[in-house]
Amino acid sequence: MAIDGINILESDLSIDVQNEILDRYDLGQSADEIKSYLKNELQNLSSSLDFEIYISTACLTLWKIGLLDDYFIKQLEIIVENGADKTWAEIDKTAISQRNIALQKLLKKVSTPIFKVRKPQKHKTIVNSLFTKGEVIAFQIDNKYRCLIFEEFYQYRKDAYYAFVPTTYNDCLKPTIDTILTEEVPVTKNNAMGSFGVRKLSLYYTDIEKLKGHFISIGHLNIDLEIEQSGFNRQITSVKGLGELEHQINDILEGNKIELYACYELK
Repeated sequence: MAIDGINILESDLSIDVQNEILDRYDLGQSADEIKSYLKNELQNLSSSLDFEIYISTACLTLWKIGLLDDYFIKQLEIIVENGADKTWAEIDKTAISQRNIALQKLLKKVSTPIFKVRKPQKHKTIVNSLFTKGEVIAFQIDNKYRCLIFEEFYQYRKDAYYAFVPTTYNDCLKPTIDTILTEEVPVTKNNAMGSFGVRKLSLYYTDIEKLKGHFISIGHLNIDLEIEQSGFNRQITSVKGLGELEHQINDILEGNKIELYACYELK
């Protein structure tokens, strides 16, 4: 779990907890359903640090939507009384005292009713208007062609992404499906037994739609579903131009712990 700072929403876990609560709230779940889910998840936490992050984030988020109750307030009071988890001291010498201040400020904040409650949000459905699954897309830059395999289009709240699998194709000749079959895609092994999944590059939908005039469809190449689903995803919120797109492709292909597999082996 990555921790970027001592504030309440500065860790991977805190962002996940906040998003889960807000997603359920926006979908119309009742207060009892949301809080029951949170209490059940508390049983699955693996450390006292996770518990502290979970409770503090839940308190802040439930307060914002007007659903904070005595159960969660009491848990936060106990945390503040006992002091921040000792793990903070391992991060930085001053982190534990700073975290204590952040927790005390949070308790004071959520002990007062919120003036303006966040209302449930509805997001317009965004539609994939460009590609079909497995479509191989080429674009030309510096007199050479680069290729991507389109895998999926997905939306999270108001944001949507086109997800691709990069290929190693980098040639002045226009590619065909036969030439792509002999190229490679980046994969990452998941365990010592050799299980692996393809690495995907997800790009913000408006960026891709602005570049659509540069894309050439050369056919379809579907990757094995199990390999696709067990892979990893790099989500990029801004790519301005083909140069930045090529940079992202190269960065994934050259990344740490990356292995390359021939396309024909992944079908």
